[in-house]
Amino acid sequence: MVPDDGPLPPGIFGVYVQVSDLARSLSFYRDALALELEWSDGALAILHSPVNPAGILVLREVGDCARRDLGEPGVTRVLWRVADPAGLDRAEEYLRSLEVPYQRHRGEEPDGLTLRDPDGVEFVLLSARRQASAEPPAWLYWYH
Repeated sequence: MVPDDGPLPPGIFGVYVQVSDLARSLSFYRDALALELEWSDGALAILHSPVNPAGILVLREVGDCARRDLGEPGVTRVLWRVADPAGLDRAEEYLRSLEVPYQRHRGEEPDGLTLRDPDGVEFVLLSARRQASAEPPAWLYWYH
């Protein structure tokens, strides 16, 4: 871990995802993930959480070459943390009301929801705390 006064500032500023159709993806990210649109020029869009506007999601339209699958280079999965297990229940109810396909991982460690954006990027909503240990938790190896 780099200290606050190290050569690089701590923290992730955002995630940059290439998409095949910006309008279709904006609909998904605004509706299913409840992100707010900060800016768009029709080719690039910046969204953020209404709760934490410091972290951003950048979407860039690149056409049909945007598809990424597990086992290929590129963003294939984004882990999204919810505050507590009740947050997963609220998210599940919300996704169900929008008829967004998802899978609930009950009885697994950690409890979570998995859904996909229109280009197949997997979003896993988790009620998990990061723990310091010698090895990463087994759930980071999910490959399905």
